[in-house]
Amino acid sequence: MRFLISSLFVALVLVGCGKSAAPDSGDDTAPKPLVKVSLAKVSRASLHASLSVPGTLAPLQNQEAKVAPLVAGRILKVYVKAGDSVKQGEVIAKMDPGPLLGQIQQSEAAVHTNQATLNQAKINYETQLSGQASSVEQAKTNLAAQQIALQKLLAGSRPQEVAQAQSAVTSAQAALQAAEQNLSRSQTLYSQGLLARKDLEAAQSEEGTAKAQLDSALAALSLAKQGNRAEDIQAGRIAVQQAQQQLKAAQEQVTQNASKAQDVRIAQGNLESAIGALNAAKAQLNSLTIKSPLSGVVVGDTPNAGESVDTTGAVATVVNLSSVRVLLNVPAAQVSEVVPGEEVTFTTESNPSIKHEARVTVINKAVDPNTNTIQVEAIAPNPDRSLRDNGFVKADIVTSAHENVLVVPADSVVDNDGKSTVFTVGSDHIAHAVEVKTGVRQGSQIEILSGLKEGDQIVVQGAFELEDGTEVQTGA
Repeated sequence: MRFLISSLFVALVLVGCGKSAAPDSGDDTAPKPLVKVSLAKVSRASLHASLSVPGTLAPLQNQEAKVAPLVAGRILKVYVKAGDSVKQGEVIAKMDPGPLLGQIQQSEAAVHTNQATLNQAKINYETQLSGQASSVEQAKTNLAAQQIALQKLLAGSRPQEVAQAQSAVTSAQAALQAAEQNLSRSQTLYSQGLLARKDLEAAQSEEGTAKAQLDSALAALSLAKQGNRAEDIQAGRIAVQQAQQQLKAAQEQVTQNASKAQDVRIAQGNLESAIGALNAAKAQLNSLTIKSPLSGVVVGDTPNAGESVDTTGAVATVVNLSSVRVLLNVPAAQVSEVVPGEEVTFTTESNPSIKHEARVTVINKAVDPNTNTIQVEAIAPNPDRSLRDNGFVKADIVTSAHENVLVVPADSVVDNDGKSTVFTVGSDHIAHAVEVKTGVRQGSQIEILSGLKEGDQIVVQGAFELEDGTEVQTGA
């Protein structure tokens, strides 16, 4: 009985051993299942390494203006509303001038009055100058004449004048002698009845005239020999002194000139003050017309007519969004990869399907301690004004360019025991695992640094199901 049990146990063990060994001796020629895959070829393209960062949109510096009045007052009329496009210099609103128009009229009247006063002061000054110049000239002429007259008195008669007076006496004596002789003949003839009485009287008159002329010539000769009298010389000196005093008085009128000139300066100052007041009033009136300092779009609320505003409140905010700043928050550890001029592509939250382009312009230095990021600024053109202020964006900053490199679809690269692997397929429809070294990835493409060559046919879809040597079936 014990023997029978032992024999059965051994038999069971042998049967069990035979079942476990059966797979090792199985048929290796059994067909393996085909894996259906899609293929692509290794090609060349230009890829760009980039950083993906968030950011916001903002206007360019000096392209956003909060337009406020220069003086507090009441809104008379508003010409724009939020969303309106305006040009630089376009009127946005007007404020109530109040009593300012009356002040301008008063200032204009003051200018006219002061202008007339200035004109009269100038006339008075010019008349004073002209009169003084004439008086001085006349006084100088009179003084010169009196001085000449005095010099003649002091010099007395010249020898030529004495000789001339002596000659006049001689001539007068000869004339008298001739007249006496004629009178004697006339008296004789008259006594004989041979001469008319009127002729006798004519001879008598001629003889009297000759005596008078002789007396005058003798007196002139006497004066010429004696010289001028002392009283005449003294009178000449007095005349010279008076002429000098008149000249001095005329010259001293310069004090009146200064007074008239001062009148002109005062009138000029008053006129300038009045003009200044008028210009200030006009400037204040102009300031009540509020104009846009730049071309752009009106954003935010605008006041209503009749509302009071002061200089701290904006009547409107105008933003020029023809170009915008893209403010990007780049991790401090990666900011060294960014350089000015690099390309930036970004999308907005409001329309993520549209890509926009920008260029890096500024890389700031300060690190935000809360986010450990550094702000990088880029400029994006915005001709259609689709980009709005304060909008959030997702951006890619190009950090390097890889031109004409080997690329494959990113889905074709799989991880095989920690190694990047791509399956190539030849004409035998057998998948071969190839270890590759990858570079940058851009979108759905990835750079191949080694392991493949251009034109190689590779598996794109279905690679995760493959092993080296798997037969594949390509599908449409």
